[in-house]
Amino acid sequence: MEPTLGKSEKRRRKQLSRERQVKIFRRDDWLCHLCRRPVIFAPALKYLQRELAEVGHSGLAYWRYAYSREFAPLLDELAAVLDHVNPHAGGGTGSEENLKTACNKCNPRKNDANYTDWVRQNPSRKIRGKEPHTWDGLTTLFIYLAQCDRASLTQTERQWLKALEKP
Repeated sequence: MEPTLGKSEKRRRKQLSRERQVKIFRRDDWLCHLCRRPVIFAPALKYLQRELAEVGHSGLAYWRYAYSREFAPLLDELAAVLDHVNPHAGGGTGSEENLKTACNKCNPRKNDANYTDWVRQNPSRKIRGKEPHTWDGLTTLFIYLAQCDRASLTQTERQWLKALEKP
């Protein structure tokens, strides 16, 4: 039996730049690699909710920092996240080859399972119709709304905007 690692001995994940994350989302066409459903760039819904609140539509359940079914049902299931194909807990790296786009619903379900084993145990149903070719996860909406009010952006949102504005 292998010894377990203490809290301070666990392998740390390297922080991915916003540019690398955007590159992976774009490479994967903003589709979850596990269920093939389109994913959503969460900050877009934050700014959409804010814009709508400014014109009198308050109380909308579009965005909340901690995605939840009650306050952000779309993000609870469809927020764009990155998944380690070979799990980090099993020695998988943070390389672009080992990272794929996933939705917030599939990623925690897969957890630290090996991709091949997970797919075998959880076969996805075929989605009828054609894959979207122009889906961008609502990033164009985020870019537009963020450019309208750059002063209100957080540092992280400025980083996202900079990464998304690159072709």
